[in-house]
Amino acid sequence: MAAVSLRAHEDVDAARLADLLREAGRAEHDHLPEERVAGYLARLRGGELRCIAAVDGEVVGAAVLYSRFGPLHPIPGGFLRLEGLYVDEVVVTGAWRRHGWSRTLLAGIREVEGHGPDIYIDCDAANLASVAMMGSAGFGHLADYDDPARAASPSRPRTTSLFRHPGRPVGASGAPAKGAVGVE
Repeated sequence: MAAVSLRAHEDVDAARLADLLREAGRAEHDHLPEERVAGYLARLRGGELRCIAAVDGEVVGAAVLYSRFGPLHPIPGGFLRLEGLYVDEVVVTGAWRRHGWSRTLLAGIREVEGHGPDIYIDCDAANLASVAMMGSAGFGHLADYDDPARAASPSRPRTTSLFRHPGRPVGASGAPAKGAVGVE
């Protein structure tokens, strides 16, 4: 593999990114149907989704797609407030797997967005390689939940694992407190 550069979505060829998403959708443990690929591409064009991609020459070998969210108040009237970045998808072409690209791209989000926002990501709980990668990339496990909307079929239920990489509030120094939750 030659020198690989990380590029923001403005510098990534949309057709090549679409090819990567389609390949991953056929090969990954996580279900990635064509309509989800089309939705990601539309959200990228509309500016609602961001992308960092690993590119070798003309080949987009890996990409992370993410978006901003919040603030959300999941408990009406409560003090819990969630906001940050949500990783919509991490995709790596078959030839680039097992070389640490997922972890590298997740770290790239911090380089682009800074250390302020919390980053949330999820995966199929049965995808043990992804679950292990989340831990090795510094994400803490928050919860598992039933996720029928993302099941490959009604006969194969899906449990989703949710992870969080805590950020630092603007102006804060040092590492964020473990399990810290923003309050209003």
